[in-house]
Amino acid sequence: MNRLAHLEQQRLLEGFFLPDLCNARAVLILLVVTEGLVLALTLVESGLTSFSIPRFALVSFFVQWVALLSVAILCQSRSLLARLPTWGASVLAMAIIQLVTLLVSILGDFIWPQYIQTIDWSWIMRNMLVSGIFAAMGLRYFYVQSQWRLKTQAELKSRLAALQANIRPHFFFNTLNTVASLIVIDPEKAERMLLGLAQLFRAVLKAGDAPTSLAEEIALGQRYLEIEQTRLGERLTVVWELPHSVPDVKVPQLLLQPILENAVYHGIQPSIDNGEIRTALTYVSAGERGWLINVSNTKPLGPSDLHGNRMAQQNIKARLDAQFGGRARLTVEDLECRYEVRIFIPDDSHKEAA
Repeated sequence: MNRLAHLEQQRLLEGFFLPDLCNARAVLILLVVTEGLVLALTLVESGLTSFSIPRFALVSFFVQWVALLSVAILCQSRSLLARLPTWGASVLAMAIIQLVTLLVSILGDFIWPQYIQTIDWSWIMRNMLVSGIFAAMGLRYFYVQSQWRLKTQAELKSRLAALQANIRPHFFFNTLNTVASLIVIDPEKAERMLLGLAQLFRAVLKAGDAPTSLAEEIALGQRYLEIEQTRLGERLTVVWELPHSVPDVKVPQLLLQPILENAVYHGIQPSIDNGEIRTALTYVSAGERGWLINVSNTKPLGPSDLHGNRMAQQNIKARLDAQFGGRARLTVEDLECRYEVRIFIPDDSHKEAA
């Protein structure tokens, strides 16, 4: 029961428009933005020639207290706000910010009596009006960002679903035909091929879009190529160049299998000669550290009659960008007799250790 409640809470927080304000990056961005706003307001109020550093410092101190206290309360109440409808959460968040502004303004009257001898309600109302305007702008920005993020996630999920359904029917029927021909000649090989096919489809069609381990993606690719190697026989040579232990790196689902399928479909099958698919995993230490996956396959010389739409590559690149924030890269090199796909996966383990 507790686990179900936790999962439901996670689902609500993932779809909530107000971001997680409890991390250091969010606080740093808040400090920079508020200082910029204070500088702009001070310049508008006094002008460049009459700019007062003490006045700027005093206003900065006041605004930072309002911003930090508001963020701290919103951070702690985010779980509660996520259970409310969007309009209710927005109203309550605005009320929290206004209340913080009111209390800090009243407290400021007592701390700096040399500036204000008594409670100046007009000054307090002005502070609340300014904070309300900027709070409304911030909440609106967070809402738009949230809608854009949810739309992007929905598009990525649909792309993944399309990619899962894009295992070519000819592969399935050709595999079954190969199994049928092997049942009498080599029943053990036919059984292994059927088991490999079942494992492949179980992995490909499993629900969810959560990242998977690089080791699982490599194992999925190996099962796929084992089936194709059994079907194509000597026409296909498979070479894996892997380290002794595959790193514990999370990657998007269906990262490798679609590339290997394209290598078979566009490179090996159209060729009248024997072909090779070589997959290498190496660590890159120069510049940004990470792991480089290089999938290289032979292809027939000259123009090919098979023209792909590069949907698999575009989907993989989009999901890499979504998971790694643009730090992962997918590059393609079409040589005369070989086709290479390189995927760079950043390694954040040394940052976490540091």
